[in-house]
Amino acid sequence: MKKVCEMSVKEAIWLSSTGSRGDNSFMNLLGFHDRIGVRMLNRFFSMVCLLAGALSLPGADAKLPLGTSLLDIKLPEPLAKTAFVASDALRGKKALVFFFMEPQCPVCQNYVPSIKRMGVRFQESGVAWAAIDTTYGITADEIASHAKDLGLSIPLLQDKGLALTQKLGVDRIPCVLVADAGGKIRYRGRIDDQFSPGIMRKSPSTKELVDALDAVIEGREVETSWTKTAGCLVTHHGKAKKAKEGAPTWAGEVASIIQAKCQGCHRPGEAGPFPLTSLKETLAWTDMIREVIGNKTMPPWHADSTPGHFVNDRRLTEKEIQTLTDWIDSDCPEGDLSKAPANPVFNPGWRMGKPDEIFRMGEAVKVPTHYLFGAVGMPYQYILGEGEISEDRWVKAIEVRPDQRAQIHHIIVFVIPPGEKFPDFLAKGERRSNPDKFGAMMLGAYVPGDFPIIFPKGAAKKLLKGSKLLFEMHYTPNGKAVVDRSSVGVQYQSEAPIHEIRTRAILNNRFRIPPGDGNHEVRSLTRFDKPAVIISYSPHMHVRGKDFTMDLLTPEKTRTTLLRVPHYDFNWQESYNLGKFLHIPAGYFVECIAHFDNSKENPANPDPKKEVRWGNMTWEEMMIGFVDYYYLPTPQ
Repeated sequence: MKKVCEMSVKEAIWLSSTGSRGDNSFMNLLGFHDRIGVRMLNRFFSMVCLLAGALSLPGADAKLPLGTSLLDIKLPEPLAKTAFVASDALRGKKALVFFFMEPQCPVCQNYVPSIKRMGVRFQESGVAWAAIDTTYGITADEIASHAKDLGLSIPLLQDKGLALTQKLGVDRIPCVLVADAGGKIRYRGRIDDQFSPGIMRKSPSTKELVDALDAVIEGREVETSWTKTAGCLVTHHGKAKKAKEGAPTWAGEVASIIQAKCQGCHRPGEAGPFPLTSLKETLAWTDMIREVIGNKTMPPWHADSTPGHFVNDRRLTEKEIQTLTDWIDSDCPEGDLSKAPANPVFNPGWRMGKPDEIFRMGEAVKVPTHYLFGAVGMPYQYILGEGEISEDRWVKAIEVRPDQRAQIHHIIVFVIPPGEKFPDFLAKGERRSNPDKFGAMMLGAYVPGDFPIIFPKGAAKKLLKGSKLLFEMHYTPNGKAVVDRSSVGVQYQSEAPIHEIRTRAILNNRFRIPPGDGNHEVRSLTRFDKPAVIISYSPHMHVRGKDFTMDLLTPEKTRTTLLRVPHYDFNWQESYNLGKFLHIPAGYFVECIAHFDNSKENPANPDPKKEVRWGNMTWEEMMIGFVDYYYLPTPQ
């Protein structure tokens, strides 16, 4: 009896972007790894991508392609202008694999190295391969360019109008079809379970495509002939129509929403894996947009907070969600395009304004197309900045600026104090009695979608003469090799501020999470000995992180919730910037409460059978609540 592989809903959720999980050997000194995640969006989604509920749509006849003969179907023309005929491709072969893909889909990008490896593995077994691009409205030249970036050498077909994609029931990509020597489709579904939205296993625990090919080559029945796929939802629609009466239009309402809430990341050179800077570009992703705004995974925001409480809240309003949904459900009417708002002019330079000083990485880093054939993530790179701080400085604004945004998941810039060396200073920071711990050594960070750090008037961070900067670089190769030399810009103020900004790491590094525990609690606590003002919060855990809360406690232990992240997402670790700063009297505490899921129900869990302790690797864990704050002057 044919088995149908069922993927759990949790496994199919996009913890947002999408990429490989790399470990590095240095950070056990500090115990600080993957503060943001490991491919949020393959930049974004690790940065990135807009994929959250990534299961196949249940309404279609999922078994339709099984038994269909490719010899009876008209196939698209390949980009090389040479006719692709299934019978010719199968001549002398035992099987033909169709790899349905979209070059800008991060899950597809992750699977390209796997397809290449399988091509080599089955080369002597008589297997032919072809890729089918499902991108809506893309040109042949654009597809060829993407294929070159990804290093695809197999025949590439452009499915214009998505006729073949619809006929064969392909709703999400990547998706593979396997036909036998007679052209009969024997398998349809996923490649394996190594990659799915937000999940990147070191190796797959299933091998559906390999098993299907082995069965077809050996003349056996394919045991698992159909599986659901997890990835990018294919958009099926025609040209945008004229507006129906009362329906939202691109020109009237929709363009302004996309510009305000999406284009900050979804534009060329930014972290979004595909641009949304025009009607044409948006049409290619409308079904995906409907899904992720409906389940509120995009724009990313994880704090349970009232609108306006945090000034960097990215969420769409309910009215904006309804407008976009109504527009898509009305088949995306254009409206009067002559009245459509022009895209905002994004400053290609420094968003905070001209820096007073710029510190670049002391050397460039070559980022490959894929690291170790995509089997693991690229280890963190630690690069000293050029020069050193020439004199004591007060920093009022900080902007960490990535050179190659599409290949960078996050950057953290540390300050090496005068007389200290890398990496010793980080280990000392962990041991010393300073209540800020290693938070005292953090200057600034970059994550996709974040804004420059601009401290409130009268507040600044101190840089001591002789200090050096250290760049922690988390690269996420996405199929295109680049050379990166990122930088950080700072603005100074000439006089000492009223308030000195500090960063405190409220951590617990003594926990032990039992094997299989799906809700293990860990707490950390800090006491403010002086009156203080907190301006932002930032929780940090690894892949077993489940939820995170920060509470304010009085000396009598009366509790008030400051931050609640009910569904912690390793790939989207925001800083939450307060609209109204929090004043803390002397003697008050901030307590962090985190829960971890070390069970087999957590698809990101590297090994539910092992006890987990503090450590830098993704298979280890951390528990930190960061706060930016300043002390209030002591009354005389």
